[in-house]
Amino acid sequence: MRREVIICFGLAAITLALFWPVSRYDFINLDDPDYVTQNPVVQDGLTGPGLHWAFGPSHANNWHPLTWLSHMLDCQLFGLKAGAHHLVSLCFQIASTVLVFLALHQMTRAVWRSALVAALFAWHPLHVESVAWVAERKDVLSAFFFMLTLWAYSGYVRAQGPKSKVQSQQPASSVAHNAALYAPHAPRSNLHARRFTLHASRFYVLSLLCFALGLMSKPMLVTLPFVLLLLDYWPLRRMQKEECRMQNTQGGETLHAPRSTLYALLAEKLPFLALALAVSLLTVRAQHAGGAIASLEQLPGGSRLANAPAAYWAYLGKTFWPANLCVFYPYVPVSAWKAVVSAVLLLGVTGLCLEQTRRRPYLLVGWCWFCLMLLPVIGLVQVGWQALADRYTYLPLIGVFVMLAWAAGELALRSRAWRFGVALCAVLLLGTCLAATRIQLSYWQNSIALFSHALQASKGNWLAHNNLGTALAEQGKLDEAAEHFRAALQINSAYEDARNNLGRFLAVRGKWYEAEAVLEEVVRRSPHHALAHRNLGHVLLCEGKTANGIAQYALARQLRPDDPATPEDLAATLTRQAPSPALLPHLRAALDLLPTAQMRAQVAASWAAQGKPLYAVQAYRAALALQPDSPEILNNLAWLLATSAEPDLRDGAEAVRLAERACDLTGSRRTLMVGTLAAAYAEAGRFPEAVATAQKACALAAESGEQSLVATNQQLLQFYRQGRPYPEQGLPAPAASARSPEAERNP
Repeated sequence: MRREVIICFGLAAITLALFWPVSRYDFINLDDPDYVTQNPVVQDGLTGPGLHWAFGPSHANNWHPLTWLSHMLDCQLFGLKAGAHHLVSLCFQIASTVLVFLALHQMTRAVWRSALVAALFAWHPLHVESVAWVAERKDVLSAFFFMLTLWAYSGYVRAQGPKSKVQSQQPASSVAHNAALYAPHAPRSNLHARRFTLHASRFYVLSLLCFALGLMSKPMLVTLPFVLLLLDYWPLRRMQKEECRMQNTQGGETLHAPRSTLYALLAEKLPFLALALAVSLLTVRAQHAGGAIASLEQLPGGSRLANAPAAYWAYLGKTFWPANLCVFYPYVPVSAWKAVVSAVLLLGVTGLCLEQTRRRPYLLVGWCWFCLMLLPVIGLVQVGWQALADRYTYLPLIGVFVMLAWAAGELALRSRAWRFGVALCAVLLLGTCLAATRIQLSYWQNSIALFSHALQASKGNWLAHNNLGTALAEQGKLDEAAEHFRAALQINSAYEDARNNLGRFLAVRGKWYEAEAVLEEVVRRSPHHALAHRNLGHVLLCEGKTANGIAQYALARQLRPDDPATPEDLAATLTRQAPSPALLPHLRAALDLLPTAQMRAQVAASWAAQGKPLYAVQAYRAALALQPDSPEILNNLAWLLATSAEPDLRDGAEAVRLAERACDLTGSRRTLMVGTLAAAYAEAGRFPEAVATAQKACALAAESGEQSLVATNQQLLQFYRQGRPYPEQGLPAPAASARSPEAERNP
């Protein structure tokens, strides 16, 4: 046991040291915005609405509520500190690594082989992507629950006692290799048997629960029931027909317990299969709704069938020679001859593993583990436009590592010289993995490093050009960014994200008509591109094409109703521009697209400061409709109605009603609001009340040391005593502010 503890600590410590640089890494601009940095629901942390959102309809083209909850918890604890998010993923990687060792050791009792598999799982460079990419939290989280499921399932089998054997570290041909039993003693009584069965059922329920949690982290685990069947075959050996023997410690006689039949094992997996089927349906629906699944018109079935066997060999090639790894591999059609050769080789390896089944069952189990776990992402159902993805190998490669470790262990048993040679090769292999992983990890420090490397490691990588351009644009390197956007379009003219980014770049440069032409092309070719509709709306508003601009914002809001960036962008655009008469007929529609009172009030305050009280009044009314008890909005609207330079806008009676409500809500203790009420009384012709209220405003201002407001209210007091309302030409006082009216109107 001490040896096992030391191995666990060693695996954890080396993995922590290897991946520690991620604590200084940033988010990247691929998927991280959708998952964290531009997702307001996630950034709000763990909330009731957030919980409902996570378990609701699909987001980011997937259904993985537990992954969403983990990101929410990170944001609640750490905000947007990228290093902390990375470290949480690293913790899951360490935990999964230890569980790989513990689960394999529990099933096989092979210490060093299990340790080698765990080390390869933790330190292989193909697995950097899953650990160093915040958006791939679903990988490390699902792997954690996957390994917990295997550990609990192994405990369930072990608790069943005589129906299971474990594999010793002896060669498969050895008789002793199949002799060890998990529980060598028979139950002592019926009561003991019932308790024993209950103990086993608890492990079964635990494994089912862990599987459900894993599926809610990443649906790729749907193949796990078949992995359990593989483990039943080896190393748990629950499919053999011969009887096993055990000794009853009470009477000493030999008992015979028949092995579980295949039908019983299949029935045992039915709850797992039901969960897998349910999550598969949810995932397919989510990916269809998000448009992530390529249609047969976009990618014919023949191309998919040709790519699948070639992809298997590509993954194996990167496993044994992990060079030129990158975040995105562009899809390249596979020739017919390459597909045929790849398929024949796959069948050949499968046949070889079958031929070795009796002596080396681990070969068949490891190979089938690899092939089955890759099946959902091998391209038969194409999601996205990548040909391969390093992250897809995260769990499937455990099967290949098992094949290598157990074959090496068998060689090591031949002689002491062989043992030394195998140990030396294992050390060299792990050392090479550590060095290659540290190099690959360095590319993930930020978006510029990651996508610059991707362009060096692959050809025709249009996504890398686009995302590198986006990162450069964020640093103000607009000309370099535009070159990468154009390069992406030269490689893939159908890549509308790059075209949209080019249009946005032209808009930033003030080339409105060129930007309009580019963005109109995007929405024509891709009508569901919400971001392009938003950018086009911005350009049209800046050009003075008000109706069309608002219509584009409305389409963007309709396509992505949960995206706060669209109304924020519209509010910013409206705030920066002075409203024109062309906006007036569409003003209500524009304000309705702003979902919060604060946005509407900020636009109103900006328009009031620009001397556009007609538009400001409409915006304040729209804000008040969402937040009728906001003292600031009530006060600022009342001030405009009582003091506007446009006589037609003045309404003393309504101004009094609004100002009185604002004073009631604040206890008549805020100087500015009491002064607004005095102006409202004067506009309504109630001058005695205006005089008394203005005197109160002067007293409040003097009490709080607001000398500028004392002077202003004393000046207004003279008007009210003369029976005159606030003068139309106004006083030297700035316009009101939705957020801080005292500061805005304090001269």
